[in-house]
Amino acid sequence: AADPELAERIDAFVIQMGERVDQLQDVEIDGDLVLLRDLSEKFAAESRELGYEPLAQAAQRIVAACLERSPEAARKSLTELTELSQRVRRGHSSSA
Repeated sequence: AADPELAERIDAFVIQMGERVDQLQDVEIDGDLVLLRDLSEKFAAESRELGYEPLAQAAQRIVAACLERSPEAARKSLTELTELSQRVRRGHSSSA
């Protein structure tokens, strides 16, 4: 990224991604679909803003599942987001 500030934001986003996905998983296990929807919406917006459209789409599927009050669909979509986030973190140069 040519913009150093954007590069820093992307680094911070990727570095924090594991913790954020863990938090989504904890909330999903607790069955709190309202909080899961809110956190997933924030994650989707930030992912989209930083150019991670596949992550944003995966997070939006969690939001949709929560709105449908479908814990099974939320869990499935969260599994997809988890796998995708692991690939992004592995592919990101700054995260070890």
